[in-house]
Amino acid sequence: MNVDLSKYIRDETPKYTPTPPREIPLYNRWGKAIFRLRGTEIYDFKGRPRGYVVGTSVYDLRGEHRGFWKDLIISDRTRRIVGFSPGASIPGLSLPLVEFPPLVYKDFPAPKPPPGLTEVDFQGFVAAWSVMQFENMLPSFDENESDDVRTDEEDEEEF
Repeated sequence: MNVDLSKYIRDETPKYTPTPPREIPLYNRWGKAIFRLRGTEIYDFKGRPRGYVVGTSVYDLRGEHRGFWKDLIISDRTRRIVGFSPGASIPGLSLPLVEFPPLVYKDFPAPKPPPGLTEVDFQGFVAAWSVMQFENMLPSFDENESDDVRTDEEDEEEF
């Protein structure tokens, strides 16, 4: 009597499941989640790509240098702080409590970065908030959708 025992033998080969890139929420000066960093691409919470990180430099989708990313802090080109992520610490500047970031259903594919993006020399942060709103730092460049351009007064009305 021949019995096929192969269906009872456990397959010990590990199954590879690709893990998605680590996602880091990025908050503005009031603790509102504005963008997400996935690998080297920056997305908004509608799933639209907004920019790239090359070394410590931040670029928008058109390849313009917009600021710096280092030590969980994001700044404008003048090195003043526009955003931060959990675990960030800025000597001389207190960070607000953060809100829970919204959930994203699906990310749109990010376009390929423009050629020639290089890391810009970073001289360190200035421990002060930028006058630039984080929401305005990385525009969407989507002609079909009006972008929410925020002002300080609009953000202060929410609080």
